[in-house]
Amino acid sequence: MKNDIVCKFGGTSLANSENIKKVKEIVISGKKRFVVVSAPGKRFKDDIKITDCLINSFNKSKNGETFETEFSFFKNRFEEISKEFNLDVDLSSSFQDLHNKILEHKDFDYVVSRGEFFSAKLIALVLGYTFLDARSFITFLDNKKVDLNQTRQKFNAIIKPNQNYVISGFYGADAKGNIVTFSRGGSDISGAIVSVVANAKVYENWTDVDGFLSADPKLCKGANLIDKLSYHELRELSYMGANVLHPDCVKFLRENNIILNLRNTFNPSCKGSLIMPDNKKLLQSKLTGIAGQKGFTIIHIDKFDINESLGIIEKIANIIKKYNISIEHIPTGIDTVSVIVKTLFLSDEIRKNMIDDINIEIKPDRLEIIDNVALISVVGNILRDDRNIEKKVFDALFSSNTKIITLNKGADGISVIFGVPEKSFDKTISVLYNMLFS
Repeated sequence: MKNDIVCKFGGTSLANSENIKKVKEIVISGKKRFVVVSAPGKRFKDDIKITDCLINSFNKSKNGETFETEFSFFKNRFEEISKEFNLDVDLSSSFQDLHNKILEHKDFDYVVSRGEFFSAKLIALVLGYTFLDARSFITFLDNKKVDLNQTRQKFNAIIKPNQNYVISGFYGADAKGNIVTFSRGGSDISGAIVSVVANAKVYENWTDVDGFLSADPKLCKGANLIDKLSYHELRELSYMGANVLHPDCVKFLRENNIILNLRNTFNPSCKGSLIMPDNKKLLQSKLTGIAGQKGFTIIHIDKFDINESLGIIEKIANIIKKYNISIEHIPTGIDTVSVIVKTLFLSDEIRKNMIDDINIEIKPDRLEIIDNVALISVVGNILRDDRNIEKKVFDALFSSNTKIITLNKGADGISVIFGVPEKSFDKTISVLYNMLFS
């Protein structure tokens, strides 16, 4: 039976003693059993994140440079927290072990994971909880993917009834016990994995925002908090730049029907955003959100009857992938194919060679490269069923008086994606939001 709530606190929530007191109040008052923590984040704008401090220390050591300034900064952050809460703990031997590891500069993952390790040890003491090292149960395969079955078995063997735990985020271990880290922001993934193996009903991710907003508040004043959305809608919005969570954490939650609740440590009275499994019936009577990104290039190919030519679209895709470039979208027509990629991957040399390959292998009637493109996506499950909403989206789009470079409705029916000139991006987002969401 799913009862326990797993909660994860990000670096900003743990940046200093005042923030940690807020975390303590949330955990104790809510009787949270499993708490996953990140390394302490920035206390102010020009501060250094603990993980960045460790990366800098490792790199300096590897280059034969002294890293004592960075290492002292790292130690002081944790010693300050310990002193503020009068914790009875001696970290000197652990600090010395870490210092020795940095001098060896051989085990990068171990070094950069120590921010979460020390964070969890201290937060466990602050809360009066049991410290649980993620190394003891989160198990990685050789391909750096998590072995969920092994992870669950180890977790269940460790956990004791009626005991509360603080768990270090961001890392686990391989079969030999060597530390393996997730990519940056990976404590989100750790929290999701703990939610799965703890058989939790809800995964609370506590950060420094109230939840997911219907648009970028920098472009759209008064952007509303989205109270409920599906994982599918979340994926669509995140793909277009609405990044609040690590994208890989969604996979574990979605596959196990766990509700994700995004909450604000600094505004705990706000209920945040609920991201619901796709099989839940959502009473959504309006569009969910709008998001976008700049920095795309469209490779537009005209060739008579291209859509009927056997294997030609696959051939175009293989040419693009030959240069290790990910394809974002492939809108097609009976005589046209447009391949959309991120511009930053197109060096002058790659661009030239790729165009040569397309001309030789595809022999297009016309080939056009369109740079400085921004993609915008309007997302909502309601688009799948309500033609009036769909019409409203298209009416708003074309009344914005923006040049539309490409337009495509997702195959799943819950999003409309279109390309505009980058110079029109801010205005288009603002106009569409005012017409569709205000």
